[in-house]
Amino acid sequence: MTDKMKIIPTYKDKYCRLYQGDCLSVLNNFPSQKFSLILTDIPYEKCDKPSNGIRNIDKGTANVKGFDLEIFLTKIVRVLNGSVYVFCSTEQVGIIRSFFDSFDLHTRHCIWEKTNPSPMNGDKTWLSGFENCIFAKRPKSVFNEHCKSGVWKFSSGKSKIHPTQKPIKLFEYLVGVSSNLGDIVLDTCMGSGTTGVACKHTGRRFIGIELDEKYFELAKNRIVKITKGLL
Repeated sequence: MTDKMKIIPTYKDKYCRLYQGDCLSVLNNFPSQKFSLILTDIPYEKCDKPSNGIRNIDKGTANVKGFDLEIFLTKIVRVLNGSVYVFCSTEQVGIIRSFFDSFDLHTRHCIWEKTNPSPMNGDKTWLSGFENCIFAKRPKSVFNEHCKSGVWKFSSGKSKIHPTQKPIKLFEYLVGVSSNLGDIVLDTCMGSGTTGVACKHTGRRFIGIELDEKYFELAKNRIVKITKGLL
């Protein structure tokens, strides 16, 4: 399959389209400035160690480098019509923010503060209690908040089907802040499908892309259950 070939959704219904494949190729199928909101959690490209003897912290393939970051960001900017949130590693923060700044997008370095961080090694060092997110927006983009901090306090979910899964409440909040009812939201690294679930819950349309076939099926099934009222 080449980048010039039209890629059809692996699954679609009235409110969403899901693609199993390489996001760099799929992104080529979308017109410029199509998406009101892009909300995604990219591979962090690192993992400290496989285990600490208490819990498994190996992220498997979830944090393996899946694309050239600059090429990915270039494609994101092309299809962006509103705001974008990119959850990323500390090492990626400066790269992503500088890239968006170079396109004259308004940017913020935001933080998800975990209200229930893991106690791992808490007797030896500070807890790992936050994750980074770079926010960027075009002028006049939707922003349904007022005078709020870019530090978002939400608990981690307890039931996970993906090693880097984010909480639904956090994503519902961000979808609600940066889009309106009926808007189209894109997640280029869909993982467990949390962005899609958040869109279903908040009345947005959704397009999701996931490279890993196993996680694509898990995300699809999760979103289909929401559609059918089973979750």
